[in-house]
Amino acid sequence: MQSTPAKFHRTGFTLMEMMVVIAIITVLAAIAYPIIASIRSNANKQLALNRMKNLAAAANTYAGAHNGILPSEDVVGAEGWASSITPEAEKTWYNALPRQMGEKTLGDFVKEGRQADFYTKQSILFLPGASYPTNQRNVKPLFAIAINTKLHRKSRKADGQKDPASLKPDLNMSTIQLPSRTVLFLEQGLPGESRAHPTIAKGDYDGSCKGSAKSFVARYKGRGIIAFCDGHADEVSAKDILGTDGRIIWDDTMATNNQSATFWTADPKEDPN
Repeated sequence: MQSTPAKFHRTGFTLMEMMVVIAIITVLAAIAYPIIASIRSNANKQLALNRMKNLAAAANTYAGAHNGILPSEDVVGAEGWASSITPEAEKTWYNALPRQMGEKTLGDFVKEGRQADFYTKQSILFLPGASYPTNQRNVKPLFAIAINTKLHRKSRKADGQKDPASLKPDLNMSTIQLPSRTVLFLEQGLPGESRAHPTIAKGDYDGSCKGSAKSFVARYKGRGIIAFCDGHADEVSAKDILGTDGRIIWDDTMATNNQSATFWTADPKEDPN
């Protein structure tokens, strides 16, 4: 009896089949990537919104417990890790407000020798949507959130000019005339991040603990977060706060004529520029 030839069973893929599979995976990845990126961006934006809102609320609670006085924006001298654990730094916003919220302060991370953890979710001041430059993290603390430096104004000379030798006085919350429209915190630009407005200088994105509209960064599709003195927060575009000439948008009629205007000084009739 003649035997029947054994049937050949193919166990692998042909080159053409593999190419088709790879092409399908590539197309699916191209479709999925922007969706995933958008979801991540929205999550980062919501976290920043909540975090900055909570900081603004903590500032109000702190002021209520200190006769209306807000925390200071910084200590005198160069910004650095060491300056954050000096006695003067106890009243700075980056130490006083996290402590008010039951969170670790910048000084806590330094005292524990865990500066690297300041750039993680262990820190209430960390924003995952920010691009912290790895080569500069150890030089000094980099802030993706800053307090509005225009609120803390130096005293003036007789001619009305700033006195560079003077210290900024304590700021009392009661002096802020339009708290629901006056900036308390803003998303601060870090070295290397994309500028939110063409007039912003590269050096303005220095990751300082204090800033203004001129260092505002837009991390979420052209918009960024600002927290106001009454405790609420919102997302804005840089073109809404900076003019084409690079000056902060302002005139002395805005307080009465523009109910949606954003102000940077305690007195809305004071030029923030």
